[in-house]
Amino acid sequence: MANPTYDIYFRGEILPGADKAQVKAAIARIFNADDAKLAILFSGRVNTIKKAVDKVAATKYQQAFKQAGAKAVITLSKTTSTEAATESQAQATNPANKSVTDDGWDVLPSGSDLLKPNERRNIPDADIDTSAIRLVSPFAEVEVDEKIPPPAPDTAHISVADVGEDMNPDRVAAVPSLELDLSKFSVAEIGSALADKKEKKVPSVPDTNHIKLA
Repeated sequence: MANPTYDIYFRGEILPGADKAQVKAAIARIFNADDAKLAILFSGRVNTIKKAVDKVAATKYQQAFKQAGAKAVITLSKTTSTEAATESQAQATNPANKSVTDDGWDVLPSGSDLLKPNERRNIPDADIDTSAIRLVSPFAEVEVDEKIPPPAPDTAHISVADVGEDMNPDRVAAVPSLELDLSKFSVAEIGSALADKKEKKVPSVPDTNHIKLA
């Protein structure tokens, strides 16, 4: 197999002993990733980083992830896997051939499950009661529960008055107009003084003959 190519994946795995916050910061610097992209990279899902790179580039990616404290998953690309499968069949017919693997590589054949059995989430089936749910044809008329109308209010104590009838017969009678005698009042001419002038009384000077100065 000549010039194999590799695909690089990342599913948010952190190497043992590494601090998650520091790993995220290092990955953010490597990929110039913002918070939204970091959330996707560390969501636990398999994210494709690069496809069909040569061994040198794949090694650089692996070392970069390792220095950051994260683990990258490297697999043979689809084309290379097809060629590898053909060579494997040829080697199977020849016992003298030996498979050679590189130390430190985590290489999986194309189509392999990237999650280990202990990494898979075992979610039990939810026991949901669907007995009250019915499926009908999209062309069927939807049945609406018939609502019982509320009873009419009792209006036996209410009556309607005749047109023009006084609606408030118990109101207080109007105060009759007062007849006032205004004959002693007159209207002064314009500019007249409204008050009578009174004589000013000047007080008498007190007698001080009996007062002597010591």
